[in-house]
Amino acid sequence: MPPECEEIEIRDMLEKNDRIEAVSKKSPKLCELYGHRTMVSKFWCQEIGRRWKQAARQEPPQARVLSEPKYQSYAAIWYLYYRWIIFLVWAAFVVCSLFEFGSYKPLLQQEKWPIYLTNWDMALGLAQAFIGCILVSKRWRLQKIPGFDPCNLKLEFTERLYWFLYVVTTNMAIGVTVCYWLAVYNPEIHQVDPLNIMMHVCNSVLMLIDLFVTSIPFRLQHFWWCLSIVLFYVIFSVIYYIAGGLDKFGYHYIYKILDWKKPLRTLLVCIGGFMFVTVLHCVVCMLANVRDRVYRKTAEKFSKPMQINITDDKPLPEKQIEVV
Repeated sequence: MPPECEEIEIRDMLEKNDRIEAVSKKSPKLCELYGHRTMVSKFWCQEIGRRWKQAARQEPPQARVLSEPKYQSYAAIWYLYYRWIIFLVWAAFVVCSLFEFGSYKPLLQQEKWPIYLTNWDMALGLAQAFIGCILVSKRWRLQKIPGFDPCNLKLEFTERLYWFLYVVTTNMAIGVTVCYWLAVYNPEIHQVDPLNIMMHVCNSVLMLIDLFVTSIPFRLQHFWWCLSIVLFYVIFSVIYYIAGGLDKFGYHYIYKILDWKKPLRTLLVCIGGFMFVTVLHCVVCMLANVRDRVYRKTAEKFSKPMQINITDDKPLPEKQIEVV
């Protein structure tokens, strides 16, 4: 730090101390209260900083957690079927949204499909579901090999991509549902039909169910993952507006809340959206933490020593040791 900056900082600290001393002479109780509040604020700042540093120092998760359910240490046949069913459901979502199956008043404008954030969420959900199927299928084949140790699985590009897409899809699915029904839905132009329910309700329900089945970790420091996708979409909406793009109803915007003819209001909406995405990620991390605690306590209460039979996916009781 330059000497002149140090002098200014020292002078400010001395002035602050003089003010506190003057207040303490006039009102000792007020000084005591002020000091107590300062200590509490300092404690919370230190605690938040300590936890954030601990989170930043967390090591990457083992690759095995991306290919096994929460309460089993291996990929059972039911979980393999489950992952392929999830993929087929996401594929059905994409097909129905693309061709407007289930809509009471289809507009049949497939060329406008990529401009909506809801459909971005559909595409990301389909991608993460497909990669999840590949990883679980690979794990199910590998664990049949004698001597296979899932701890030796490596966290390579595919695993990292799946982790990223899964976290982003979970946050975006819930965010799309909340934002649509609170800020976008207009009963004059939108229909509450099976397609609308599928795209703006079932997507969140599907990801919340999957969240409590999988072992995929959520970490606070990864809030920027979903934030980066939302920022990219905002940039896309600006480019689309400048290029003269229209929505399905002929309006010169994608969503009314993203009407760049009113740049100040829309900019404030975007800032609020960024804050909402960050808070939402913290909420999802809390849900993942609750999931982990519930399964941990359940395992401690009901689990018994077991061995895994890799060939038929059924647990076998561990052989008891005789005490002489």
